[in-house]
Amino acid sequence: MSYKDSARIELRGKLDSLNARIIMCQAESDSEEYIADLEELRAVVNRLQRCEACAQVFADRMTLWGLDEDEIHTRSHNPAMYYGLGHILPHHEMGRKSAELNLLRTLVRETELCAVRAFGDDGLRICHVLNRLSSALYILTYKYLPEGYDRVIHFGSSE
Repeated sequence: MSYKDSARIELRGKLDSLNARIIMCQAESDSEEYIADLEELRAVVNRLQRCEACAQVFADRMTLWGLDEDEIHTRSHNPAMYYGLGHILPHHEMGRKSAELNLLRTLVRETELCAVRAFGDDGLRICHVLNRLSSALYILTYKYLPEGYDRVIHFGSSE
């Protein structure tokens, strides 16, 4: 396998793509609050890029929108308690911003898989941060759902 085929290069590409998609979402938005929310996310992605490129550990605990990693995890697993709505069923009626956030969440998941391939157990901190980014995007989605959105996942049903 050549250097350019390595899992690390694949991870760099995924981080670049994720950063570029965040920037596109910002550029297409007229909401300063949405742009600012995404900028906090982008700053974490930039830190991940630096850590990967310089072979550094992502040492600090991540915070986004005033929430630490533990609170992000708790909120993403208990959305009804925090947002009054169960787990979101993605649908076109969720609106553009929530749909964009859902797309970003899936890109983070793809990036996390690349990180696992690139680092294995040596990259647990980077993988953990990416996992929390996915959770953070999930809970941010609730903020931008249109009023009255009621599509939720009903576990065990066919819908």
